[in-house]
Amino acid sequence: MPEEKIELSVVLPCYNEEKNLPLVLEEFARLSPPCRFELICVENGSSDNSRRVLEQLLARPEYSFARMVAVEKNQGYGFGIMAGLAAAKGSFLAWSHADLQCPPKDVFLAYEKLRSLPDPGKAVVKGRRVGRPFNQLPLAVGMQVLATVILGKRISDINAQPKVFPRNFLPYLKNAPNDFSLDLYLLYSARCHGFEIQTVPVVFGERAHGVSNWNFGFISRYRIIRRMISYMFWLRFRGGRGEAQAAAKLDHI
Repeated sequence: MPEEKIELSVVLPCYNEEKNLPLVLEEFARLSPPCRFELICVENGSSDNSRRVLEQLLARPEYSFARMVAVEKNQGYGFGIMAGLAAAKGSFLAWSHADLQCPPKDVFLAYEKLRSLPDPGKAVVKGRRVGRPFNQLPLAVGMQVLATVILGKRISDINAQPKVFPRNFLPYLKNAPNDFSLDLYLLYSARCHGFEIQTVPVVFGERAHGVSNWNFGFISRYRIIRRMISYMFWLRFRGGRGEAQAAAKLDHI
């Protein structure tokens, strides 16, 4: 019999997540997904034992839905996700976090929302954070206002996961950045190419283990915010020309 078609590929970038990996795989295995899916764990050049832990876990039959893509040297969050997407087999693609701040069930809620839309091949569904701590609101609102003003397109809750989209959107990500700007790039590309953006409410929890790979101090936050704002200007005034040309070519294929 022919192998059943994979409907959804879920990419998790895993950088120094050795303690969280057993928990996240167990959580995915516990779910009753609405489709046949694959979980692609990108071992993103970790400096801890993430690779060995993944190899041991993925040898277990209960995790047959998952596989590993190994990045030998870390080149950034965006690079890892794009490496996972390049290996994906699904008709629909998604990414989320491997630290359990984003419950695995949210990926499938977003997928079901996408499939329920009139034209799922021309839409992106993303998380919309609810219950955010009050002290995080100024930064979140400020970033989305800046993105909307600088880019000239409505952009909100940039880094809320998951992100779910049809495979035919993947060519629009060919110039994706290697760092945390990838989430911004996806939303901007969706707006540029006429994809509808829908949301599902999500609640971000605390990391089960370890520390955030970006939000671990004022200096790290400052550097990433500065990089994000610089990238917004680049997209609008330089990269945007490339996006327009890509749109003209891809939209006529």
